[in-house]
Amino acid sequence: MAAHGERARLSYSNLETVQNLHSPRWNPLLGNGLEVVPDGHHRPYEHNDKHHVFVRSKDDKILVNADPQPPEVAFDEGNASTPPAKIWGIRRKLFWIFVALTVIVVLAASIGGGIGARLAADARTKQSIPSSDPDTNSGNSTTSSSPARAPFRNLGIAALRWVDGKNISHFHLYSQSTNSTHTRVLESSWDSNSETWTVAPITDDDADEVKPGTPIAVSAGFPHTNTSIELVKSVFFLQSAGTITERQSPFKEQDGVWGNDNFSGLYSASNASSIFSYWYQDLQNRTQILATFFQELGANSLTVGRYIENGVDDGLPWESTRNSISIQDGSPIVAVPAGSRRDLRLYIGGTDGTMKQYAYSLDQNVLGNPINTALPLSPHTPFCVTIEDNRNWYTTATLPECTRTSTGTFITHLLLYASADRGTLSLVSWNCSSGFVEQQSRIEKLLKPNRTYLGLASTSASNLTFVDQRVYVLFDEGAGPQVEEWGVPASGGLNIAQQNGPWNLLGSVPIQL
Repeated sequence: MAAHGERARLSYSNLETVQNLHSPRWNPLLGNGLEVVPDGHHRPYEHNDKHHVFVRSKDDKILVNADPQPPEVAFDEGNASTPPAKIWGIRRKLFWIFVALTVIVVLAASIGGGIGARLAADARTKQSIPSSDPDTNSGNSTTSSSPARAPFRNLGIAALRWVDGKNISHFHLYSQSTNSTHTRVLESSWDSNSETWTVAPITDDDADEVKPGTPIAVSAGFPHTNTSIELVKSVFFLQSAGTITERQSPFKEQDGVWGNDNFSGLYSASNASSIFSYWYQDLQNRTQILATFFQELGANSLTVGRYIENGVDDGLPWESTRNSISIQDGSPIVAVPAGSRRDLRLYIGGTDGTMKQYAYSLDQNVLGNPINTALPLSPHTPFCVTIEDNRNWYTTATLPECTRTSTGTFITHLLLYASADRGTLSLVSWNCSSGFVEQQSRIEKLLKPNRTYLGLASTSASNLTFVDQRVYVLFDEGAGPQVEEWGVPASGGLNIAQQNGPWNLLGSVPIQL
């Protein structure tokens, strides 16, 4: 890895233009962020339908068997008149005994037939009702789930991107195996030198008992801000008992070696918890903060674990803080910068089933007040956020006030999340001047029918530049999990022709050995 002087300077910016900021169509939420709305194709988010995500364009895509009745049985006694002493040559007493026996036989046959029909109907009804188990129901109105889909309901993925000292770009995707007796965490890696994806496990079958369906998070940096070594990757996942493991490579400066680092075993997450990790570094001032967000065992609050080196608190143990906020058990957890890399916006699902945004100071470890939305976000919803810089659309005079200072909130967030049935994806943007705005047209051509979306990951939290942004989409079409790599148009540069345009499909990513 090159020394500090050889590294490219990172830029941090992201605004979206608003054609008419004073129009009543726009409703700024925080007084922070910029949105590009070309030619009036996009509309601000509206909450006029409690069942749908938002109002869209005119061609918007919103998202028993009856029991058989037993036949009626009627007994016909004929046209008997006042009986004589004998009936049809049979003494009256014997005749009525014969009639009674006949009635009993007919009634018994009718009752038996009715019970049999009822049991058959119940059996057919039970076969036709799809499972209500969220881990086995495909989310569609089908009568049964494909056996291949059952294990893949909740699969965590995480992504990382960096450029090394030789100007080689690296993209890594972390997922979990689904075709072996042991659940493994796998690393799919690609670089601009080889231009080939390779897959390898980062866990040890003999030592790890990875929880099936584990959430996965990743962050990267230089321990002790030492840039003379290779970039270190920290991957977080759950063991079967619920303890969080931090797997790191290079481990103790051994290239290609994975080992458990200091966070491993310190905390146990709730059964439904997500995990998110963020590694901030100021290499010039030799400071760093590594933060990991999760829900602890036995508590539905949000726990933030932090490790700090700043020249004063160097090498102190991990510390954690429980934040009492309205967060649902199993909420997605995503945090990205809004301007300064230490000024984050945290996105979670509230107990009312909608998305909440919190300002979070990484320095002070403080959460602000929530910004409420009507965007639905249920537990375990696949969710990721990528970023844009749209300040290049403005002149100095027209640049929104909230973005102008060195600590301004100039980054635009692009929020990608799945529907409740996992059948489609929605894209919404947020920034400091426009609030939340629909951007569905940018991904419409990438959406396919008959898919169950299982996981989403972006490179934004590790990248913080505005080129080569990637989003990884994990889905199942019935034959097992697959991953597509989507490209996000570059922003913040001189060429704005493609900026804020449609996302494009770059290809597929192998996720099996």
